[in-house]
Amino acid sequence: MAHNIEHTAEGEDAMFCVGDRKAAWHLLGQRTPGAVTWEEAMKLAHLDWTVSKHPITMINPITNVSEVLLNTFGIYRDSDGQYLGHVGKDYTPIQNRYAFDFVDALLEGSGSHYESAGALGKGERIWTMARLPQDIRIAGTNDISENYLLFTNAHNGLASGTAKITSTRVVCENTLNMALVGNGSTLFLRHTKEIKQRMEDAKMLMNGAIMNAELLEIKLNSLAERQMTKETVLTVVNTMFPISADGKAVTRRERIVMKILELFESNDGNAIPEIRGSAYNLLNAITEYSDHFRTGIRVKPGYTKETA
Repeated sequence: MAHNIEHTAEGEDAMFCVGDRKAAWHLLGQRTPGAVTWEEAMKLAHLDWTVSKHPITMINPITNVSEVLLNTFGIYRDSDGQYLGHVGKDYTPIQNRYAFDFVDALLEGSGSHYESAGALGKGERIWTMARLPQDIRIAGTNDISENYLLFTNAHNGLASGTAKITSTRVVCENTLNMALVGNGSTLFLRHTKEIKQRMEDAKMLMNGAIMNAELLEIKLNSLAERQMTKETVLTVVNTMFPISADGKAVTRRERIVMKILELFESNDGNAIPEIRGSAYNLLNAITEYSDHFRTGIRVKPGYTKETA
C-alpha cells in the first residue's frame, strides 16, 4: 500500500485530514469540515498513545538462558505492547503529544489550524501538520500557494524529529516523503534529553518562514506585474542555458529553449490569464520544465528565481 497508513485494532485508519472524502486520494481516515484543536486532532488520527523504552532480551541458543542485549533497547507502544523499533541507550523517545505541543507553541495566536495527522506502518512513524495563515497570493488572480508547518517523528530510531515549512499537504507516506525532500526551512530534533532546548531555534525558524513567505509574495507579485518582451524572455533563457564554449549539445539546448518558450506561451493552458506574458508567467514555465520535463540539465551556477 503506497499510503502505508496504520490500520488500528478498532478497525479505523490512523489518520485524519480537513475536508471531505476527496481530500486525500486514498479516501482513508477520518474527515473534519474545518479547524480542530490538538486534542481532537490526536484522537481523530488515533495518536493518543505513548511509547516507552525497555531493554531487549534474547534466549541464548547454546545455554537456553535469557540474556539482556547490551546497549540495545526496544521502543514499545504502551497501549498494546506493539514493538516499533530498536534504539541505543542514549535515545530519548519523543511522545506523540510533544509533536502537537511543539506545533501549538509555535502557532499560538497565529490563526493557524491543524490540517492532517496520522501514523504509518505499525505506528513507528507519525506526523502532524498545521496550515499557516501566510498564504502566498498573486493579486487579482486565483493563484494561491498554501503553506504548512509539518512535524514528523520516527519511533524506530531511523530518523530525528523534524519540523519543516512546506507547501506539500501530507496525507500519506508518499506525500510525507515529498514534503521532507522538498524545499523549505527545516529543523531537526535529535532524540536526546536536550530536545526541549530546540524550541527557541524552532521559534526562529517559524518567524523566518513567515517573513520569507511575506517577502516571496511581494517578489512574485512584482514579477506578475512585469511584462516581458520576446527579447527579455530569450535573454533570461539564454542566461540559464548558455551555449557551451565548444558548441556541443546544441540540438539538445535548442529543444530545451523551445520547450520553455512553448510552456511560456501556453501559460498552463491560460489557466491564469491575468499573468500571461509576465515575468511570473516565465518563472512558472521554467519551473514546470524543471519539474516535469528536465532530464539532468545543468543550470548555470548562480541563477536564482529572482533573476527572472
